[in-house]
Amino acid sequence: MSGIILILILVFWFYVTKKLTDWFVLKIRLPKGNKKQVVQVICFIFIFFMPVVDDIAGGFQFRKLCAENTAVFIDYESARNATIQLVRQDDQIIHKIIPIRVDVRDWVDSRTGKTLIKYTYFNAKGGWLSHLIGFPQGTPPYTFDGSCGAKKPVSIIKKLNITEDTKNYYGE
Repeated sequence: MSGIILILILVFWFYVTKKLTDWFVLKIRLPKGNKKQVVQVICFIFIFFMPVVDDIAGGFQFRKLCAENTAVFIDYESARNATIQLVRQDDQIIHKIIPIRVDVRDWVDSRTGKTLIKYTYFNAKGGWLSHLIGFPQGTPPYTFDGSCGAKKPVSIIKKLNITEDTKNYYGE
């Protein structure tokens, strides 16, 4: 169902873009010929992609941020046979072209509070069009996958015989 709605929105926007392009080219009064056609095509492309240009530019920023911050920190020596707890952290918002939420997972030794495992996960919201429409759910980016980052290293946790204390967060 959401695919049909998206197709309807795109068809409607294609129609509106075509009408706006025709109106604009008519207003600037270009003579018929190649020049007019080139201006029409450029104008059409510009208007058609205008609602998601912030989404596209934000995608480049988001992918760069993800590429630079995908590492997982593990203190192998201290982590062996340890009991770990998650430290509660407030989500941070990075204000780039689009808002990006940073979720830092800091697993510490439940006795000493020393960081044993740490990784970062990123989640992006969409641009202004996404916020305006709120489709499909919430405000996801339309031109890229809005989530990336390191995942909890479950296999390493098992290999190092680490126990997770999930009753509460560290320090509570």
